[in-house]
Amino acid sequence: MKTLTFIVLAILLLPVFADGQIVVNSQYEKNLYLAEVKQVDEFIDRFNNDEFHISIDTSKAEYKENNILSLFDIQRLQNATDSIRLVTTDFIKTVVDSNIKIRYEDTLWYAKAPCHGKLKGKQVEFTLWLNVEHRTEDMYKWVIAKAQGDIFQLTPSRVSDRIMIMPDDHETNFMSLKDITTQKVDYITNFKQKYYDLEETSVFYSLVYYGILEIDYVKDLEFLFFQVPGYVFHIKYFNRESSNSGWLIEQVDKMSDEEKLVFFNLLYNQK
Repeated sequence: MKTLTFIVLAILLLPVFADGQIVVNSQYEKNLYLAEVKQVDEFIDRFNNDEFHISIDTSKAEYKENNILSLFDIQRLQNATDSIRLVTTDFIKTVVDSNIKIRYEDTLWYAKAPCHGKLKGKQVEFTLWLNVEHRTEDMYKWVIAKAQGDIFQLTPSRVSDRIMIMPDDHETNFMSLKDITTQKVDYITNFKQKYYDLEETSVFYSLVYYGILEIDYVKDLEFLFFQVPGYVFHIKYFNRESSNSGWLIEQVDKMSDEEKLVFFNLLYNQK
C-alpha cells in the first residue's frame, strides 16, 4: 500500500464542498454535523467501517484505509514527523489487512478520566482509570480499575526510624496507639509494616467513603484501545468547526504484547 494519501489530510480540514463551492448555511452545518464523530460509539462504528466519513467514496480502492485515516486528528498529522506518519500508515494497514474490530464489550479498552475535586475543601487533581465489566447476559457497566494521584500516596511530612511504636509498648497495652491518630496524623505511614505496599485505589475508596474527597468534574477525558496487535491508540474529543472533529485518534504508539501486559498488571495492581 502506498504511504497513505495524506492529500486527505488537507481535504478533511476544509469545510465540506459541493460542486467546487462551499456549502452554505443549513446545508454546510448539516454536513459538519454528519462529519463529526459525536459519540464514542460512533467512533467504534467508523473504526469498524460500519459507518463512513461524509467525504469517503466507497467505490475507491482504499476507502477503508481513508475512513480510518479520517478518524485521526488531521491537524496533528499535518505537523507530524515522517516517523509518526509511518507509524500511522503501518497502524492503518494492520487494522485493514487483519480486519481488526473493536467493540464496547471488549476488555482491552480503558477510560482515563482526569478528575478535579476537593479534598477537605482544598482543590485537588487526580486520575481514575475505568474499564467495562460484564454484569449478566448482555448487560455491562463501567467500573473503576485504578486511582492515581499524589493525594493517594500518603507520604509523611517526615520520614524517620525514630517515629515508631516502641518495642516495649506491648507492656502498656499499646497506649501509644492513641497518639498516632491524635498528634501528627500524616506520620501514619511511618508505622506501617516494612513491605506493606500502600495501594492508591484503596486510599481513594476510603477518602470517598468517609466523605473527605469529592469529585467536581472530569476534564480532557481520553480512551485507550489495546485491541490492535503491536499498537495502542488514544482518542480524545476535538471541539472545532471542521469536518475533522469529535472523537478522534490523538496518538498511536507501538506496544508489544509484553509491554501491554506490564501496563495491565500496573492497572490491576499485580506484580
